Amino acid sequence: MVNDQAFPRRMITIPSVVVAFVVVSLGLPLLLATGLLVDLARAVVSRRPAMATRLIVFLWLYLLGEMWALPALAAAALPGGRRSIDLTYRLQGAWTWWNFDAMRVVFGLSFSVEGSDAIAPPPIILLSRHASIVDTLLPAVFVTRAHGIRLRYVLKRELLVDPALDIAGNRLPNHFVDRGPGGTEPETAAIRSLAEGMTPGEGVMIYPEGTRYSEEKRVRHTARLVRKGGVIGELAAGLEWVLPPRPGGTLALLEATTADVVVLAHRGLEGFARVKDIWSGGLVGSRVELKFWRVARADVPDNRSDRVEWLFRLWNEIDVWVGEKRYVAELDG
Repeated sequence: MVNDQAFPRRMITIPSVVVAFVVVSLGLPLLLATGLLVDLARAVVSRRPAMATRLIVFLWLYLLGEMWALPALAAAALPGGRRSIDLTYRLQGAWTWWNFDAMRVVFGLSFSVEGSDAIAPPPIILLSRHASIVDTLLPAVFVTRAHGIRLRYVLKRELLVDPALDIAGNRLPNHFVDRGPGGTEPETAAIRSLAEGMTPGEGVMIYPEGTRYSEEKRVRHTARLVRKGGVIGELAAGLEWVLPPRPGGTLALLEATTADVVVLAHRGLEGFARVKDIWSGGLVGSRVELKFWRVARADVPDNRSDRVEWLFRLWNEIDVWVGEKRYVAELDG
């Protein structure tokens, strides 16, 4: 449901992306020429791949996607009811694929998937690792597009700065978490309600880490849990490549539905939590490996404290898998 802040927010974000598209489009020849000069200088000095031109092209493609998605989403609202919801799901999928394909082609990414047979049947609770601004596209591509499962998302409120995501995301059953002060109980209740009433063709997706991975965040969050001691502190101390999970949202979903849990681990997108991280050139040509596995609901503990420990052990499994894949990649590299 759209809140009272949506209209004034969109009165800023929609004109902003329209103006940005016009400016970038008109200035594209000059921008690309400047980018080529920057990339040539970087290639001579540091032998880095061409990033300025790639980022300019991707920015233009992203803005172009907003230009067709916004009027299409506006038109999808006209029929009303279930017809509008179905159209919005389709447009959300097309928009996500547009951005994913732009990212894949511009940066030369390749993807391999292990365990895709574990995803279906829905309904499911999808728990995904969060390491990059890129991995937010993975569930829509490899779960929704590949298996036809409509996902309800738990996302951070800051993403509403994207007007296409704002409009589609608020028309469909999703929750944008307010991570500011004011208490967690209203947010937890909203997440819990999101998982209620899922149909056999749906799932709900959350990033249990709550934020994108960085080494600084891992050290800070892990140290806090280690100081508290106990089993959770020991499990947190063993993490190297993932952040300790924040159990609140995941526990709320488990309380609201008896659906099986599907885990999404991935490797190859580490170190790209921000746009400025991509500037280094390391993303170019990355091979991204995904692994899905399913946890039957009968194997999820009933007790709340046992569920917290179960979630931390699950994240330790992801951590070990990521470490092994990184080691193999370094040997092959």
